[in-house]
Parts: sequence; structure tokens; C-alpha cells
Amino acid sequence: MKTKQDKTENCRREERQAAVESCRRGKTESRRHKENADAESCCRAKPDGVKGCCAGEKEKSKRATLIILGVSLVSLVVSFVLSPFTKSESGVGIPKFFRYADVAWVAVILCGAPIFVSALANLGKKKITSGVLISVAILACVVLETLTLTNVLNGGDPDHGNIFAAGEIAFLMALGEFIEEVTVAKARSGITRLMALAPSVAKIKTANGIVETPVSEVKIGSVAVVMPGDTVGVDGLVISGTTSVDEQILTGESIPADKKPGDYVFGGTQNLGGAIEVEVTKTSDESTVAKLKKMVEEAEGKKAPISRTADRWAAYIVPGAIILSVAVFVLTFFAFAKNDLAEAVLRGITMLVVFCPCALALATPTAVAAGLGAGTRRGVLIKSGAALEALAKVKTVAFDKTGTLTRGNVEVRGVYPYAAGAEHLRAVAGAAESLSSHPLAKAITKYCASFGALPSVKNGRALVGTGVEAEVDGKKITVCRFDAAAAIAEIPPEIQAAAAAHIGDGETVVAVIEDGTLAGMLTLTDGVRPGADVCVRELAAMGVASAMITGDNRRSAEAVARLVGIDAVYAQTLPGDKLKIINGLKESGGVCMAGDGVNDAPALAAADCSIAFANLGSDIAVETADIALMNGDIKNISALKRFADKVLKTIKFNIVMSMTINVAALVLNLFGLLNPVLGALIHNCSSVLVVLNSAFLLKRWQ
Repeated sequence: MKTKQDKTENCRREERQAAVESCRRGKTESRRHKENADAESCCRAKPDGVKGCCAGEKEKSKRATLIILGVSLVSLVVSFVLSPFTKSESGVGIPKFFRYADVAWVAVILCGAPIFVSALANLGKKKITSGVLISVAILACVVLETLTLTNVLNGGDPDHGNIFAAGEIAFLMALGEFIEEVTVAKARSGITRLMALAPSVAKIKTANGIVETPVSEVKIGSVAVVMPGDTVGVDGLVISGTTSVDEQILTGESIPADKKPGDYVFGGTQNLGGAIEVEVTKTSDESTVAKLKKMVEEAEGKKAPISRTADRWAAYIVPGAIILSVAVFVLTFFAFAKNDLAEAVLRGITMLVVFCPCALALATPTAVAAGLGAGTRRGVLIKSGAALEALAKVKTVAFDKTGTLTRGNVEVRGVYPYAAGAEHLRAVAGAAESLSSHPLAKAITKYCASFGALPSVKNGRALVGTGVEAEVDGKKITVCRFDAAAAIAEIPPEIQAAAAAHIGDGETVVAVIEDGTLAGMLTLTDGVRPGADVCVRELAAMGVASAMITGDNRRSAEAVARLVGIDAVYAQTLPGDKLKIINGLKESGGVCMAGDGVNDAPALAAADCSIAFANLGSDIAVETADIALMNGDIKNISALKRFADKVLKTIKFNIVMSMTINVAALVLNLFGLLNPVLGALIHNCSSVLVVLNSAFLLKRWQ
């Protein structure tokens, strides 16, 4: 058996291999991207106790980036302030050294170097990104300044505007990159917690008695003994005993499933009733929990991070800008400037500067940042810009039932007296059920006790898989499943018909029998979450279809679907089934999955966009999902869809606006009305307009 030190070493080895593989695949476009990706890999692989170091590394990287941006901004401000005094005609008498060493070089080096490294790396992979054009623009400004300083152009009296322009471009692009990194960063540490759902040992029946054995060593055909209150450690068939098992962690079903010989149980579920013996049918590697972990990892691996619009267009913008720059140079030299080489070079380089897609690169991250901020203010944690982009393209929203469309808490819905009054029926039922820890019994006791103090009870005993029996005020009270009541008391046909109708509506019916006579019945249900029907209607109004995917029984699922207005129902599904259904729905357009439990994790990861309720279910669902609803308001799902549409429209408007300004600047430059500094200021203005337009999103949530 491996020691803790061995496991830690293996963990570290896997992390190093994962980091190398990530680098080979080109998933990072700069050194900062790589550091963040390595930290993400570390946090995924390490146990919870060592995650603090990963968070610390991320925080250090973030602080370093902020320092670089701060120093660069200061250098640009100083350069701008000193620029008028560096010219020879200023008369200020600043030493010649300062006239040739622009402070803006600090921004060029600190912010520009990573851009150059990224551009060269991508060119080596035959991939053209916006970084290539940005690098060309920065280099062009540096070349122009060099030609000026060496008396090739402008008579050797530098105005230092070229280096300022280069530093300004580099700073803006570094700022845009930082904004995007912050908004798309998310932790996926919950995957490693899946294996903790099942115990590490199982009680195996042997010739020498019951022996605790590591689940990894349990063989198929072995017999495991699961005592009351234990967690089932293996997947297998019940061969002895009856009980109730809480399977909500896998199926999402809030009502425990009764188990008898021949029924299947899953590792990681909770035994709520009597002792059972289970014949092992799967090894630990093939268990439901292990497969669940694999499915989440595979589904997550298929998801691509959001791509910058500028990068998608870079294949056209970069060669186009270079061609236009050359064309402007030629036209200026031969047509407009009458063989003036300095003017022709100036206009050609200005062309590269004004066409540098700073505003275009900021169009997506700034809109996304505003979107994330607007969501956070309303209790909605949007973990990435990719989530908003994907949600805007969604054509179907698939809902889990328990804990998503419903509240996830079983409650008494109705009391139907027959041979006793409603008050007496509640009193004896609540008293009898007070001796049981079954979830249904707790719901009944809580409800009945709300009407007043319950009578004394004694001689209580559990009827495994059926209900409870006790003595209340000298009378024998039995509270059991309705289908088991016929063996204890006579059930009139009209009562049977009424119970069947309730069962058909997805309710659980419990019979209350007093001294062998039916006293009445209670119905229980998992109440529909307030606003679920409104959410479905609003989605439909936006042209988005709704579906339900649940592990619950079909009657219960269809009853809830009717209440909220959903037509497509997929019931009695396991996690693997949910994954297949999501992949099938994706064939007709983007799919968003909304759920709350561990059983939803693979479907959440496979969907184009995923939403989880943070105040319900397990951490893995919340951490796997792209969006977490912190306040549990389901109407936020339809509001999110509307808002995502607005974000996408804002991004498109930003792109069109920035490109329009670039084209206008191109025309002005062609006629000699711009220089590199003025060109940089113009595309700066377009960047500011993009940011301001994105900021309006903060007030556009409905």
C-alpha cells in the first residue's frame, strides 16, 4: 500500500508532466499565462491541505503584474510631461542624455517584451494573433525613433513621441491581457473531492468473520456487509437484508430508495435502515463514483477557453495592416509627399500604429469584466467570460429536478382524514414518526408538531422499508407506505383511487392506521422552487427551449414538469445517462445545464454553459459549473440569459466601433493629418470609448 509520501511525490510528478504537456499544446500565449495555468494544474491535483501554496503563487503573479503595469503607467506619464522640454528649441537646457533616453522605454520593455515573446512563439506554431501586429507596431515606432536619433530622419532632433507611442501601445495591450486573465480565471479543485465520496475501506465477509479491507483490494464476487448508518463502499447486488438507501448524491432523488435482495446499490450512498449484505459486482476503478470522476475530467477537457475576437480576426488584420502600411508609404512617397522619405516613413509607421487593435482587443475583456461585476452584485457568481459568451448562444436549458426546479426538501403537502379528524390524524402520525430518523418521518414530524405539542409515544419500532409502528395514547399506530397499507387494514376503493391520483401527480402517499383501521393519509412532495415557472416562460419568450433531466421516477418528474411548463422530460437517469442526453441536445444548438448535485457534475461539465445552485448540493457541482447562483433565485437563470445576450451585443458593437475609428484614422493618415503620437492618442480614445460602453452593462441587468 502506498505511503502518503509516495502519493505526494506521484502527485508532484503528474503536475510537472501536466505542465510540460500544457506548454507543448500551446495553451499559453505568454509567460504569465503559463504561470497561471501551472498554478491551476497544481490546485487541481493537490489535496485540499496544500492548496494554499497554489493560491499564494497565483496571488504573487497577480501582484507582480500589477506592479509592472503601475511602473509602466508612471513611466508613460513622466515621458508625456517631459516631452515638451526635450526638444532643443525648448530652451530649458535638459541634458542631451535625457533627450535620447525616453522614460517610456520602461513601458516598452516591461509590457512589450512578453508580447514579443508570445508573438514569436505563436509564429513558430504558424499561428497569427493580434500580438504579431502589436509587436510590428511597437517595433516600427522603435525603428522610427532610431532613424530619428541617428540623423537619418528629422535632422537628428528627436521629439520622443515615437517611443511614447510604443510604450503606450504595449501598456494598453498588457492591461487588456491582465483584465482578461482576471475575468476568465477559475478554480476547478472540486474534481479531486469526488473520490472522497466513497469510503476507503469496506467490511468484507470472510471465513474468519468480517474484515475491513481497502476498497482497492476488494474483488468481484466478494460479499460486503453494510451496517445501519454506514456508507456503502462498493457497487453490487443486495443478497440479504432490506433497508432504505439515500442515493441523492448520485441520482438527485431526495426520497431514499428502498432496497431488498436483488436490488443494486452504489458506492458512496448512505445506508439509512437495516444491515444488508452486498455481492460486489465492480472493482473500485469501475465503480460509479470512479466513473463519475473520469466523466467530469473528460467533459472539462473538451471545453475551450474564450478566444479574443482580435485573435480570431488577426489572420486577416495583420497582413492587411502591413499591406496597407506599405501602400501608404508608397502613395505618400510617390504621390503626396513628393519623394520625401521621412514623411513617407512617418505615414507608413503611423498606419501601423492607428491600425493596432488595442480597442479591438479590449472589446471582449472589458465587456466581460462589466458583466461579471453586474452578476456579482446580484448574488450570481459568473466564473468566466466563456460562460457569458456560451450562454448568449444557448438554444436549450436543461434543468435537474430535485434541488433545482424543486426546493430539495420533502414536505407534507396534504392531510386527508378518513376515520379520524384532521387534528387527531396529525397528532398520532407526528408522534409515531418522531421515533424515526427517516427523511420522510422527519418531514411529517416537523409538519405535525407545527400545529401543537405531540402526544407521548412508546414501544416504537421500525418497519424496514415500510414505515414505523408505535403506541400512542394506548392505541397501536402504524404509519407506512400506502402500497403496504392493504396488508394491515382495509382500504376503500375511493381512498385507493384518491391515493392513485396523488401518486400520479408525483406525490408520496403515506397511510396512517389506528388499531387496524385506516385513519387517513398524508401526501408529501418536494415543493416546486418559487419562480421556476416564470423562468421557463421567460426562456421560451427568448426562443430558448427547456428540458428536465432527473434521476427521479417518471411520475414525479412529469408532475413537476407540468407545474413549471416543461414538455421534454428525461427521468430515471444516472450521471452517465445525463451526459449522453446533454451531448444529444447539443446537436440542435448550444445547451446550458442547471443542477445542484454531484450527480449533475458530468452533465454540467459537458454542457456549453452550466449553472449550479451554490446554497444547495455539494461543492463539486458548484465548482464544476461555470455560473453559481449564490442566492438560489431560479429566475436569475432567465435574467442571466437576457444579460448574456446584452453582453454579446455590446462586444459586437465595441468591435464595430473600434474598427470604424481605425478606418477613419487610416483615411486621415493617408492625407498626412496624423503622426504616430496623434495616432496612438486616437486609438487610445477608441479604447476609452470601448471601456465606457462596456461599463454601461453594470446598470443593464434586469
